[in-house]
Order: sequence, then C-alpha cells, then structure tokens
Amino acid sequence: MEKNKDDFFKSLWKIFEKRLTEILKPIAEKLNSEFEKECLMHYLLKGGETLIVSDDVFKRIAEEAVKEQEKAGGKLQGATPVKINGKQYYSKCISFYNNDEFDYALGCATVFFDESGTPVGLRDYYDFDPAEHRGDMEEKLTQIMAELEKTPFGGKPYDILYGIYI
Repeated sequence: MEKNKDDFFKSLWKIFEKRLTEILKPIAEKLNSEFEKECLMHYLLKGGETLIVSDDVFKRIAEEAVKEQEKAGGKLQGATPVKINGKQYYSKCISFYNNDEFDYALGCATVFFDESGTPVGLRDYYDFDPAEHRGDMEEKLTQIMAELEKTPFGGKPYDILYGIYI
C-alpha cells in the first residue's frame, strides 16, 4: 500500500513539475541567459536545495568580478580580509547588475579572492527580497515572486556556492 502511495505522489509531482515548467516558459524566455533560467527553475522546483555553480559558469563570473574590481581601483580594493581554514582570503560584494548573463541570477554576490586577487569562490542567496535599485516593473515582479513563495506551490530561497566561501 505504501509503495502505491509513493508512486502516486511521484507521478503527481512529475505532472506538476511539467505543468509549472510550461507556465513559466514564457517568463524564462525573457531571461538573458541559461544560468538565469537555471536559477529560477532551481528556486521553483528544488525546495531550497543549494546550487553549486559549474566550473564553466564560475569562470565567467570570475572574469566579471575581476572587471568590477578593476573599475573599483584595483585587485583587492575594498575587499574584506577573511580567514578560511587558516588561510587568508578576501571577500567583496560584487554587483552583476551591468552583466546580462548574471544580473537576474546574482544581482550582488559575495566573491572570494586569494591574496593575488584571483577569484576562488562565490556565495549568494537567491531570493526575491525588495530592493530600491530596481525599476518599478522589476520591483513589482519581485514582489509577486515573494508572495508566491508563501504559497504551497511557491519557490524556496537557496544558496548559490562555488569553491572557497564562508
């Protein structure tokens, strides 16, 4: 009897997941990158499970972080020293709002650098919290997603991680 119940719920979840994917497809098509789409679907379907960024995606995030650091005046300009496992690193909140591949996924994320200024890690929290830097339409969509989170079918915030982080 228990096995039939489990099979029923697994079948029901597959139907729900497929339907949700169909409903969200038009929204996802407006996102700028596969990474942004992956992050939104992860939010909606993975129940708060941590997302570990691939090496390939982190390489592109690191390139953007280095560009942002150069704009800020240097490799570790404004970064905060942190000890992780007894080793010296530096953390800094990097804005990705000017990058079409990451703006709707990361916004601002903490990037960790080694002593030479090379990005070695990432930590971000994917959620739909209010912010004053968004346009009116973007903020309204953020509020709608935050309300959806409160429903039984809503998404769950989660951590996005890579490499060295605290």
